[in-house]
Amino acid sequence: MTEYFKAEWMKIPKGVILAVGLLFLALSSFIGLTIFFFNYDVLIENQMSRVLWGQLTFYNSQLLFPAMLAIFSAMILLPEFEQKTFEMLRANHVSSRKLLMSKFLLMLILVSIIQGVLFIIYLVTLYFSHIPFEMNDVYLCLRATVLSVVGSTSVLMLHSYIMVKTKNFAKSVGVAAIGSFAGFIFIMMGELFNSVFPYSQPMIGIRSRALVDMSIRELIVFLLVNIIYSTIFYYLTLRTLEKKD
Repeated sequence: MTEYFKAEWMKIPKGVILAVGLLFLALSSFIGLTIFFFNYDVLIENQMSRVLWGQLTFYNSQLLFPAMLAIFSAMILLPEFEQKTFEMLRANHVSSRKLLMSKFLLMLILVSIIQGVLFIIYLVTLYFSHIPFEMNDVYLCLRATVLSVVGSTSVLMLHSYIMVKTKNFAKSVGVAAIGSFAGFIFIMMGELFNSVFPYSQPMIGIRSRALVDMSIRELIVFLLVNIIYSTIFYYLTLRTLEKKD
């Protein structure tokens, strides 16, 4: 497995993928921070740090993040089909299972880097804006950052399946856009729909709307939902690869 991971790490265009992620992050951060500072004067002082986190992360997690994840999966998987790499690897008895898992782990690492930058933006904004905060708020946001990576697993594996099934970049990103807007609708329909909708998982993990830590029950549901989605779409992707690569 280590050899597969190293080979994939050397092969993928990490700089380009991270540049795309940072562009999405810059756009969503600009929107969120603009809204936050536009309403700065009416905010309650002891809630500012959490409201900042909510504004900074909401548009990122619910609107732009799923599209970014779809692009990540496309940029990592699509070249394999364009270059007919999967056929060559299969002829050389390379494990599709290990190959797919290594690509998935690489996606998670790249997502973790982007989310780490998001957390740094939050800290820098707190510091330079002299916004009062408690360390508990910072720890909450750090945990939320980690959980947002966990929440991305459902979307990453879903779009890995879509990419392997369709081999079409535009269709994958288009589905992500539809899923993002559907997530907005589910927000108005209540927590039950949101809690099981795959495109809402990053938003739930990053706590952009709740602004409080997860309860034990919420955490269990969140983890189970992401494990189930990730497992289902991993095996669907693997089965499709083994049939068509």
